[in-house]
Amino acid sequence: MPNSTTKSSRTALILASFTIILWSSGFVFTRVAVRHFNPYALGLLRYGTAAIVLIIIGSFRRVGLPRMRDIPLFFLLGAVGFTIYMITFNVAMTTISSATGSILTATVPVMTALLSSIFFRERLSPIGWIAVGMEFAGILILTLWRGTFSIEKGLVWMMLAAMSFAAYNLIQRFATKRYTSMQSTIYSIVAGASLLLVFLPSAIRDLQTAPPSAILTILYLGIFPSAIGFLLWTKALSMANQMSEVTNFMFITPLLATVLEFVISGELPDLGTMIGGMVILSGLLLFNNRQRLHKS
Repeated sequence: MPNSTTKSSRTALILASFTIILWSSGFVFTRVAVRHFNPYALGLLRYGTAAIVLIIIGSFRRVGLPRMRDIPLFFLLGAVGFTIYMITFNVAMTTISSATGSILTATVPVMTALLSSIFFRERLSPIGWIAVGMEFAGILILTLWRGTFSIEKGLVWMMLAAMSFAAYNLIQRFATKRYTSMQSTIYSIVAGASLLLVFLPSAIRDLQTAPPSAILTILYLGIFPSAIGFLLWTKALSMANQMSEVTNFMFITPLLATVLEFVISGELPDLGTMIGGMVILSGLLLFNNRQRLHKS
């Protein structure tokens, strides 16, 4: 009979796999939504929906309210992890494919480790630095594949989104010392959505002209990849024996996003995206296995 640790680990893997499916679909449906909503209105509508769902869930789970002294911390988390991230992400998705976007977003764990080495002085092994070099080589391939030295704006915006979310991961450490992962997720998303309220007039205008299918897309993005996705992810992280058991699932995101984009819109990535993506994902694979390789 499997012990409780094995069951917990297995449950974490199941939750992580569902999360990655939801997040992969988020890239594709964002590409659909930006045809009818500007990036700023889309950010508010998506995370406004997520915030409402999480407030309802939080009230049933009785998560309570944060301490007054910690409110600025959650507004900072909301700003970098959701407000800034969502704006840069949505702007990027107006010009790049779901495959390219998902590949660049998959570099978040590496960026998080880089920022940790700078701000928390966490040592990065030689293998880790090699993996980082491969990551940036893959990004250069994506950027320069068409033979010009002009950097596509969508790639820059998506890299900013990835750096923003990496910063969120670091700052989250301070919050989870005093709060559960569910509490921190709810407080951060609600704070991030409230900062996006400055775009409410634009969101109302876009809603008035959007077709019903686009509004359903917004509801899907807010409920599933955002609210439910983050709750499943934080639960998976809390149940896993090792964090890498869960984060390794991020490797699957580009593949799923590419398949879903082809099924929905018939769009396939170009050769530069495939080659650059393979280099980036190889770097991610090396990075996630750096400790095991260093010991061998």
